[in-house]
Amino acid sequence: MKKILFVLLFVALLFAACLPAPAEPTQDVEAIVQATFQALTLQAPTQEPAAQTGSIAGQLSFPSEGIPPLLVVAFNTGTGQYYWVQTTQNQTTYQIDNLPVGKYTVFAYTLPDGSFVGAYNQFYVCGLKAECTDVSLIEVDVQAGVVTQNINPGDWYNDSTQWPSMPNDPSIPNLGIGGESAPEEFGSIAGNLSYPSSFIPAQTVVAFDVNSQSYYYVMTAENQSTYQIDNLPAGNYYVVTYTQDGSLSAGYSQAVLCGLSAECTDHSLVSVPVTSGQVTNNINPQDWYAPPNSFPASPLP
Repeated sequence: MKKILFVLLFVALLFAACLPAPAEPTQDVEAIVQATFQALTLQAPTQEPAAQTGSIAGQLSFPSEGIPPLLVVAFNTGTGQYYWVQTTQNQTTYQIDNLPVGKYTVFAYTLPDGSFVGAYNQFYVCGLKAECTDVSLIEVDVQAGVVTQNINPGDWYNDSTQWPSMPNDPSIPNLGIGGESAPEEFGSIAGNLSYPSSFIPAQTVVAFDVNSQSYYYVMTAENQSTYQIDNLPAGNYYVVTYTQDGSLSAGYSQAVLCGLSAECTDHSLVSVPVTSGQVTNNINPQDWYAPPNSFPASPLP
């Protein structure tokens, strides 16, 4: 009997060993995907927002043969903050980067003391012509990631006292600030205008530096009978006026001093001395009667 029980127990154990193992519980596939996505999201690096700055760029000019070193400044009209870049002798372009988004007015100042100021305004955009009477500043809209081009601070001809003074900022190199003021080194030439007709056309009056190729000029309106050229470096100058198309010219010559009578045949230009801080008056470029090519051609395009 014991032998039979042993055989039955052995068979039972052998049968149990052949049964399949119990299955593992199946996980919810959707829950697995959701957990994985959340894990990846938590581990992903946070991206920095795009920089909210832009740039202003443009052309440079100066009413002379060359362009001096300049400090180009963009003033934020909303905050009063300013941003700047310095240029070198005869540099013709500039660009100011990293400007916060906003509106700006743009000026150029001659270095080191800012004695001359050029503005980007309606007068420049109009073409710097005698009939351009609007001198209001143009606000430049700076947008994120954009270079705003053709912002040219080229109005050197209107009253610069209406513009902001050059920033008196010790952090800006090469500025003539601090200590004693430098002596005034500029003067002016003024005089009367005429024309051999019943009216006086708009003119461009030019002062040529006798000892260099530099020149300075002012434009007049129709029937304007006087002129004055300011901010002339001390020295000696020839003065010639031109109709605005440059086709006709008149000089301040020996014939003017002679009285412009028939016997006045010397049409050579008279050297005009300019003294620091002084206006040299009665310099009247009225010799419209000189032979052709007696005077320099207009230097303006």
